[in-house]
Amino acid sequence: MSELELSTRDRVVELLNTAAFLPSEKEKIANLAQVQELIIHHDSQLLDSFFEEVAAFQNDRNSDVRKFVVGFIEEACKKDVAMLPRLVPNIQLLLNDEAVAVVKRVIQAVAQLHRATLAWLSSARSTTPEMEQVWLIITTIKNTIITMIDHDNDGVRTQAIKFLEALVLLQTYTEADSVVRDGEFNLDQVPLTLKVARPRKLEEEARMVLNKLLAFQGSIHISSVNLMTCMSSLTIMGRARPQFLGKIINALEILHANLPPTLTKSQVNSVRKHLKIQLLNLLKHPASYDYHENITTVLNDLGITATEVNKSMPSKETIRKRVRRDKPVEGVVESSSKKPRLDKEEKKGKVEEVVEKNSAVDITQRWLVEKLNAETVANLVMVTMLNLPDEMPACSVQGTVLSQLLEQHHKYGMWPRLIAAQLTA
Repeated sequence: MSELELSTRDRVVELLNTAAFLPSEKEKIANLAQVQELIIHHDSQLLDSFFEEVAAFQNDRNSDVRKFVVGFIEEACKKDVAMLPRLVPNIQLLLNDEAVAVVKRVIQAVAQLHRATLAWLSSARSTTPEMEQVWLIITTIKNTIITMIDHDNDGVRTQAIKFLEALVLLQTYTEADSVVRDGEFNLDQVPLTLKVARPRKLEEEARMVLNKLLAFQGSIHISSVNLMTCMSSLTIMGRARPQFLGKIINALEILHANLPPTLTKSQVNSVRKHLKIQLLNLLKHPASYDYHENITTVLNDLGITATEVNKSMPSKETIRKRVRRDKPVEGVVESSSKKPRLDKEEKKGKVEEVVEKNSAVDITQRWLVEKLNAETVANLVMVTMLNLPDEMPACSVQGTVLSQLLEQHHKYGMWPRLIAAQLTA
């Protein structure tokens, strides 16, 4: 043992002994922070010897000290994945802490530990029982946090939303237009042969979580803070995973038309301002090209000018590149063969005719059949009725019926269901 290591070890022992008897939580945390610096960043060989002593402070009476222990566990596992089997059970216990601040810090840490565990499993040549046990604990913790989106505390719900965002990004594949963060880990790096965490099941879970977030955003009693956090998370997911853009933009449209009635006037203004920002961010994404009309309609209703909208749109060259990339059949026909020119042009014309027919008729027809149910029609009616006049002329039987529905809406606030019933009658 070198003289430097001996002195560092002695210093760590001294700091831990002092911290155990310090009455002030600030001084105790300061000592533990020095220990963390020494055994994680200065001399990581000492981590295996002293992690238990630091983790033991999770039973401290002060919640700030317990919060520090959560941060220590997160840093230790990120530094050395071999710490996961030893420290993940501690995180599971701390998730049930009586202090809300500690629970919120645990949720933040679990997002990182979830990622680290999946990366650890993916890089291993073979799966050990120890790895399976860690993944089982992480899965249990993950399922608990998913239910916390309905927690009584507003701050816990906010952290749960951010965790669900991280889960969706981790457990889905990237695409050509995905906005990817540096060092991001996702299903692209997970081998299909991994049995402990099947990629297909992970992706299914991510889709379920996204639907849960979409439903949460549309709930009546959601707070303004949770609502804006949810909007931001959905926007991040839409930019990172363009396959979800249709669902997300539709949810934002419905939100614009039907804000929660529990919000105050100032909160409504804040939510609408935040909605503008999120829609402009989505508009900049090349994959939002198919939804420009939907986005611009809402933005115009929110007071955004056509000039501001045009500034946020992708460049024409970016759109052209995406359109060319989305037409692989034509490209294949153009570059495939060396047959006579006339024959090639005839085949190309046939292929283009088929593609045009599919895109113009069949695809639209299938999409309408899938989407045009009573609930969707009711939502569309809600969006299109934003600019109705105060009084409706009773010029027809249908106009009279709709007037009655609007009158009942103003009286009872229940006209979406009545319209849906009228449409399905």
